[in-house]
Amino acid sequence: KIQSIETFTHGSQVTVDGVRADDGSEGYGQTAPSNADITATVLHRQIAPHALGRDALEPGALSDLCIDRNHKFPW
Repeated sequence: KIQSIETFTHGSQVTVDGVRADDGSEGYGQTAPSNADITATVLHRQIAPHALGRDALEPGALSDLCIDRNHKFPW
C-alpha cells in the first residue's frame, strides 16, 4: 500500500516525485516539465489524499479512482 508521496522541485522547471510503499519499496518519476510548484501543489491536494493507503501495484485502478474523485461532474 502507498505510505508516502514526496515531491522535489528545482525552480519552476522540474518536479520529481517519490512514492514509498508500506513494504519499503520506492519508485520515482517526473510529473512536470514546467510550473513545478503548481504541479506539486495539485499532486498533494488533489491526488495524494486518494492515493495514500491504496495498492501501489494497481496503477490503473488508482488512476481511475483519482479521475473519478476529482471530476467536477461525476455523473
